[in-house]
Amino acid sequence: METVLEQIDRLNTWFWWGLSGVLLIAEVLTGTTYLIWPAAAAFLTGFAAMGVLGIAGILQLGLFSILSLVMLWAGDRWVRPRLKSGLNTGLNDRSHRVVGQTVIVATDFVAGTGRVRLGDTEWAGRMQDASNPVQGTVLRVVAVDGTVLELQAV
Repeated sequence: METVLEQIDRLNTWFWWGLSGVLLIAEVLTGTTYLIWPAAAAFLTGFAAMGVLGIAGILQLGLFSILSLVMLWAGDRWVRPRLKSGLNTGLNDRSHRVVGQTVIVATDFVAGTGRVRLGDTEWAGRMQDASNPVQGTVLRVVAVDGTVLELQAV
């Protein structure tokens, strides 16, 4: 028992910063966002273990435990949901990227529907006002409904 207490009293800034680095590496490998909080707690405990404050090893362990629990709770409660929600950037979703672009009518529209060319691809198109533009007319995409572009005159 005496040797365990002696080892605890030898804890210093470098131990805590080393533990923080190991936990950060484990976080990068797992990507769970759970290990980043104990890593931050170990980093902060390293500052508390510096010679200026110089708190005892057992108090360092207590501080690390408390900081880890508080940061885990706060991170899971507020940070993790924001990281998971992300932003809808439209990356890999072509239909979101075409809204606002101009297209050229490929075939005359009949009853408000027809084919339009966007880049090198033909799409089904539907006019919002049910008009019938002729081939070569330039239109603007205002929405996407499945594989049908909702269009309006420019």
